[in-house]
Amino acid sequence: MARRVGIEPGDGGEVNAALAQRLELDELAYEAKTTAERIERLVDIGAIVPGPDGSFQRADVLRSRVVAAFEAEGFSIDQLAIAIREHALVLDSVHLFYPDPSPRTGRSYRELVEQLGPRGGLVGSVLSAMGLSAPSPDGQTRVAEETQLRALIEGWSSVDEQYTVRAARIFGEAARRAAEGWVALFAEAIARPLEARYEAVDEVVPRLVAPAMSLSRLGPRLMSWLLERHLERAMNDLNIARIEARLERRGLLPTRPAHPPAVAFVDVSDYTRLTAQGGDELGALTAVRLGELAETIVRRHGGRVVKLLGDGVLLVFEDPCTAVTTVAELMASMPEADLPPAHGSVHAGPLVERDGDVYGTTVNVASRIAAHAAAGMLLLSDPVVRECPDIAPLVERLGDVTLKGLDEPISLCRWLGPQLDPVAGR
Repeated sequence: MARRVGIEPGDGGEVNAALAQRLELDELAYEAKTTAERIERLVDIGAIVPGPDGSFQRADVLRSRVVAAFEAEGFSIDQLAIAIREHALVLDSVHLFYPDPSPRTGRSYRELVEQLGPRGGLVGSVLSAMGLSAPSPDGQTRVAEETQLRALIEGWSSVDEQYTVRAARIFGEAARRAAEGWVALFAEAIARPLEARYEAVDEVVPRLVAPAMSLSRLGPRLMSWLLERHLERAMNDLNIARIEARLERRGLLPTRPAHPPAVAFVDVSDYTRLTAQGGDELGALTAVRLGELAETIVRRHGGRVVKLLGDGVLLVFEDPCTAVTTVAELMASMPEADLPPAHGSVHAGPLVERDGDVYGTTVNVASRIAAHAAAGMLLLSDPVVRECPDIAPLVERLGDVTLKGLDEPISLCRWLGPQLDPVAGR
């Protein structure tokens, strides 16, 4: 039974009445993208419980989807029936933890593609860039996804199609990382300790309900608020930089000294041995702590943490001189944060920045320099030292060094400044 929810293309309406209503058997099957026979089977095993009148809750759409997720991982219906009977799998409270499923529109993806016109072919690419499965043309859209896909594709319609896909990838990767990290943190801090303390699921689930319900609802709200704040700051930075550049060109502001940007790597030394001895859990905790420390110190000095690398961090600075002192401070602060010793590098040169990441020869060379550094050692390339004459007395010149992966030797210096332990790296 196909029904069309009461929205028109592009109106963005939320169908609250549809979310609250009871569903008949065929309606539930339609919303859950399955068959009536399958719903009846889920009723048989106790995954779904109809009301006295035989109707169903909208939350049963979620229960059907959760069961389907288990099946996709190789669980059979018979195994799930045993798990439910033995209370190893409890679905009664699933609607408290998961977001409400958006109602289906009654339109297919093929219809959405046609309605979007020349840009409709981007639907599959956009969903893939977001990390979501590409739908079949005959699959039914949902209110939320159709509204957002339409707004995204139409919003970037004035520029080349590649920018639409890149925009989708930016938000897809950010949302995936936030969701996976949020759930993993909940498991580490709340779920696993409760499961270790109480053996019976009936004892664990009631204690999980309140925090799980609160945090699952907080996550999207927190993401929305933070995104607004970060967008405001990023737009201000962009506008200020553009206005300053215009005023400088007209001679209304003094021209700033031109420095090449700097790339820095800070890596935990002997990370492989650390994880081998302490386990992957210790390795992951070390990476998280390093990321947190780097965010605090680097942001304070105007730099940016581009990304975490498992055993290290990639940093970018507008000024090479600031990069040197900031990286030295970060490395010196690691033992106080119960982190192992690190080694690092700073290199200066042109960068290609795209979608929040950095690319190019400068990044590759900085990575090779960091790999050459011993524990506790901060190595600087010659372009960095030339840009920062004040630090010349605080470095030891190592001469030309041949690095793995580079065709030509590169001149390196070792930082001996006061922010590093004078014994480290010697």
